[in-house]
Amino acid sequence: MKNYSIMLASLFLFSCNCSKQTVKVNPKKIVLESLCPKEGDCKIEILENKKMTVLDDGTGSLYYQLEDDLKHKVIKYTYDKKVEADLQDANYREEIVFEIENEFKEETISNENLQNVKMLFGRFCYCKGQAGNFKVKNGNLKITKDKIDLDFEIKEVPKIIKNISIRLK
Repeated sequence: MKNYSIMLASLFLFSCNCSKQTVKVNPKKIVLESLCPKEGDCKIEILENKKMTVLDDGTGSLYYQLEDDLKHKVIKYTYDKKVEADLQDANYREEIVFEIENEFKEETISNENLQNVKMLFGRFCYCKGQAGNFKVKNGNLKITKDKIDLDFEIKEVPKIIKNISIRLK
């Protein structure tokens, strides 16, 4: 009888039908159409169901955190410059990150309005006083159902990447 009770309790535990959340993911293929500089590697990521929160660390430097959100997605473009492995402090990376709505509408966003999508440019290197994240306030972002184009300028620091073109197939 004791074995029967244990087996019955185990059956209830393993047959528990916990609720599961279903999230539709866009099955489109991402193609980076803009040229990547020969001396580096470029990568594009679409982080589905995420939103950005832009924060200040108290010293004037910006950073962002990603949070779950079923209404938004985050687009992240990264350029990593290839460097010799034996060189210290020679790493160099640029990053563009912004958020758009999952059900985005076709639109063009310009200049100061780029902050409506929380667009940041990041420059990460051993470049004293010229590294970190910066708000993008000059440029044009054009979003269509199958393409994202971005041309932008940053006045605070030099940069390599000037435009990004992504096709969603």
